[in-house]
Amino acid sequence: MSIVLYGIGSMIVADVAETCARLGLPIAAWIKNVAGPTYAPAGRAVIAAEAIPAELTALEFAAPMFTPFHRRQAAAEAGQRGFSRPCTLVDPTAAVASTTTFEPGCYVNSAATIGAAGAIGRFVFVNRSASIGHHAAIADYVSIGPGAIIAGNVRLGRGAVIAAGAIVLPGLEIGDNAVVAAGAVVTEAVPAHCLVTGNPARVTKSGIAGYSDHSV
Repeated sequence: MSIVLYGIGSMIVADVAETCARLGLPIAAWIKNVAGPTYAPAGRAVIAAEAIPAELTALEFAAPMFTPFHRRQAAAEAGQRGFSRPCTLVDPTAAVASTTTFEPGCYVNSAATIGAAGAIGRFVFVNRSASIGHHAAIADYVSIGPGAIIAGNVRLGRGAVIAAGAIVLPGLEIGDNAVVAAGAVVTEAVPAHCLVTGNPARVTKSGIAGYSDHSV
């Protein structure tokens, strides 16, 4: 079994490649889908999205990028080019409860911890050493930064981003496309399309599209 990395314009590709190596999962192809630099390891052949051999589309694929909008766009484009099998990659150093479920396309980086009885949506990105509590309900295209702590029974809306080192207290809901800034401590619900910062976190900007000014 091998996979395709579709979209290699993000530095996080290096971490995803390391996860594949630890899983013993060969990477069959590195696909460049946008203009700009790529982050395939030295010596690996990069294939332009317009020139993908037909046989590759039968393989599973991952979209290795942190920004929800970019991940959604890459996944949609991969589907348009014939890929139909998004895979979920869980680093073997992560501790994931057996009762938590994942929809296709997710990535869980090294040393992350995910508690019991959770439900993780499509193409969710959990970065290294993040901690997610029990009974989490995480919608599609959520991104959780390194070292973030999500307490038990938290709901994260579609496309929400919890940045590095942020803390979300138990039982709270973070709305669709909301952004919790790095280091923020969230003590009350966050409305959709809002940026919250500080300790305790407060809304500092409302009506935002989402992370990097894009909604999903």
